[in-house]
Amino acid sequence: MSRGMLSAQLLSVLQHFMSETAARLVLRGTLESLRVSADTMGVAELPRVIEALEPATRHFVDAARRPDLAAKLRAVLAKASAASASAPSVGLREPSAPVAATATSEARPTTYLVRTEADASHARLSARAMCEALGGRGYECQKVATAVSELARNQISYAGGGTIQLIPVQSPRKLLRVRAEDQGRGIPELERVLSGTYRSKTGMGLGLLGVKRLADKFEVNTGISGTQVEFEVWL
Repeated sequence: MSRGMLSAQLLSVLQHFMSETAARLVLRGTLESLRVSADTMGVAELPRVIEALEPATRHFVDAARRPDLAAKLRAVLAKASAASASAPSVGLREPSAPVAATATSEARPTTYLVRTEADASHARLSARAMCEALGGRGYECQKVATAVSELARNQISYAGGGTIQLIPVQSPRKLLRVRAEDQGRGIPELERVLSGTYRSKTGMGLGLLGVKRLADKFEVNTGISGTQVEFEVWL
């Protein structure tokens, strides 16, 4: 099986149930949380990837469609397993061992300037690392990373950039708070965007509803002077 074939198949399935942007973020976040490479993922790693995708897609797929998604993901596994069984076993990769997150005794609030895709990627990876340092589990850290990525990309696309601030909180409960601010023109029809009943022709606000669903606490203020989003993920 060629490099990246399995990840491409999983992505194709996900795109039938959510936007391409959301599908790529969910798959990338899942693979990163499992320390699995999209390019070299083997059949032996596929079961745990599919198992992790189920909760990761929950916020993007309606409950009525989740059984169909699960069935299509299992079909990818069945097809890959059958192909593997009929091929020589030489070269099959063993599941890669999870790499423990680097612990830190002192996580401090940090602000990231977001202007380019590289900035967005840096903010996303930093958010995941801080979540892991606080003791967050894989799914929790994936939620944080996905939400930060969505907000950063919106800042770049519609406001010329902005800032992402990561704020670790230890008490009265452990959580990671994220503040995203920009000086764009604001998001029209905000209430309808957050209810899922409206999407502008330009896609402005795309992903904001997903961020709301991923968060344990969510607030947004928007106007002609800019947009401020704050959310929390409890650990």
